[in-house]
Amino acid sequence: MPASTKVPQEIYFWVDDSGTTHFSNTIKKETSISVPPATNPTSPEQAQKQEKPTAQVVQPIIEQHAVTPAIQQNVVKPVMQSQVIKPPQAANGSKVTGLGSLVFMIVMVIAFRLFFDSIGKKRRKKRYEKIRELRLEQKPERQQDVKRNHEHTSIKTPATRTVQETIDIELSECICPKSSPTPPKPSWTIEFIRSLEWREFEKLCARVLETRGFHAKLGDFGSDGDGGKDIRIYKPQELEQPYALAQCKAQKSDIKVGEIRKLIGTMAIEKVSKGFFFASSKFFKKAWEVGKSQELELVTGYDLLNEIKSLPIERQETMLQEISSSDYITPTCTICGIKMIKKNSTKSDYQFWGCINFPKCQSKLDLRWTDK
Repeated sequence: MPASTKVPQEIYFWVDDSGTTHFSNTIKKETSISVPPATNPTSPEQAQKQEKPTAQVVQPIIEQHAVTPAIQQNVVKPVMQSQVIKPPQAANGSKVTGLGSLVFMIVMVIAFRLFFDSIGKKRRKKRYEKIRELRLEQKPERQQDVKRNHEHTSIKTPATRTVQETIDIELSECICPKSSPTPPKPSWTIEFIRSLEWREFEKLCARVLETRGFHAKLGDFGSDGDGGKDIRIYKPQELEQPYALAQCKAQKSDIKVGEIRKLIGTMAIEKVSKGFFFASSKFFKKAWEVGKSQELELVTGYDLLNEIKSLPIERQETMLQEISSSDYITPTCTICGIKMIKKNSTKSDYQFWGCINFPKCQSKLDLRWTDK
């Protein structure tokens, strides 16, 4: 193709031998167009008639960066990848129409809400009025029933009370509380016998021995104690030498064989051949066998109860009155002979019975089953 002057914003195209059309905005100097050989032209006129490939100018479709204002008006702007395609904006009229419909829907929702709320308030008001009417109708009937049931008593409803009467009633209830129920009167039961503290239990055993015709003497208090001799038993004619020794154990658990052997050892030291062992509970099998082999009289809590109930009624009442008139549950100090008090340990949650003469007397006892 012969070189020609370039015009800005013009695109050239040509067709190669294969029939493919090429587009370009520049013309290379080395570009050449091969012309197919003519088929045996017979004359120069036919050769001149041979069509020569020419380049034609078409309107550009690609926008260049440097475009004059005059040519920019006739150029079609292509869509580039770097440009953002914006949706077409709606007209002002369509915007106003969408906003108006949204406001209308909100107003309708608020209106419906207020409408249903007003209906609910009216229904609740009617319901409360019906309940109030029913209460007013039932109140005179209740008052009549109360007057009918209590014809001889003057009834004052809370509505008819004066302010001063209400205050007086409240003060009387605060100042004069209801008295606590009195504990049941003690009676001869196994629970009552087991609730006796150790000194009261010894006194009871001594009273039972006296009903048999013996003279009973309780052991002494002190740091040495009674030396395992809770009760010394004498015959009426022989008050110089003990006839027998008695050991008493006021506990809920059964007696072990070690307690039996202690009594046997004390009897050997005192040179006494007869022994009694009173227990508010029972004896283990081994303790029972050892005691019987040494000819000891073993008395359980049930045996003691049966023996007391076999006495005359007057004698039973007298013994019961003597015990119940005293504090028969609180333990007695083994050294001072006075009632102990319940104390708490300063180092733990341990509770125990301690002497009121502490620290002069440091005697203490574990809590009994009645305390727990």
